[in-house]
Amino acid sequence: SQTIEKGRDAQERLDAGERGRELQRAVKGAAAAKDRFIRANLRLVVSVARRYPLPPAMELLDLIQEGNLGLEHAVDKFDWRKGFKFSTYATFWIRQAIGRALDQKASLVRLPGDRSASLRAALRQVSGDGDELDDEHARLHRLATPTSLDRVVGDDDGSELVDLLADDNPGPEDLALANEEDRMVTGLLDVLDGRARFAVEQRFGLHDGRKRSYREVGEELGVTAEAARRMVKRAVHAVRTEAAARIDAA
Repeated sequence: SQTIEKGRDAQERLDAGERGRELQRAVKGAAAAKDRFIRANLRLVVSVARRYPLPPAMELLDLIQEGNLGLEHAVDKFDWRKGFKFSTYATFWIRQAIGRALDQKASLVRLPGDRSASLRAALRQVSGDGDELDDEHARLHRLATPTSLDRVVGDDDGSELVDLLADDNPGPEDLALANEEDRMVTGLLDVLDGRARFAVEQRFGLHDGRKRSYREVGEELGVTAEAARRMVKRAVHAVRTEAAARIDAA
């Protein structure tokens, strides 16, 4: 991280008109360090991406590629002097990149199983006749086609998807990251007053894993379901604003 920062400073000096081999070496060294930094954290991107349900219009690889953009942004913005763990800092940017991609691209609604099966049957008929598939059938074809684990992911090193997929059993780093994320979430909730925090915790099941309906939350607080919904909406907005402020300040 320090090498990357020195490279940025050197590049700024070169852009300002300075010359020198030391500056050029610093820029090259920073580029190499950034590449190593990104490669060392590719598994983090995969780990985060696998937590999201895949919409019909996207594949896991799509989320991984979007997450990689977030990882690269995190590497560029990370300030080692702040004392944050890079994995925690990067997770925020990876999630933001994936979330934005889902908002922009995942506009299709997943079909119930019976309707999906019927459309897949139609797909087989259409493709069997040799006609060109329309957009909807093409999407179904992609869904029905298995993705090879030997599929090349990296542009330069020939990395395969199987090399990046993490084991289902969480390792020590995954557990440590999860614990730190829990602490950060708890800290973010501190911006809420008691009732708003209770509403969020109940709505999303933060304590016991059971998500309550707005009606149930409202009954606990003595308000209507609509009032509970508005309270949760305001609280979530406040938490997101606080999270964004902390990331920008990092």
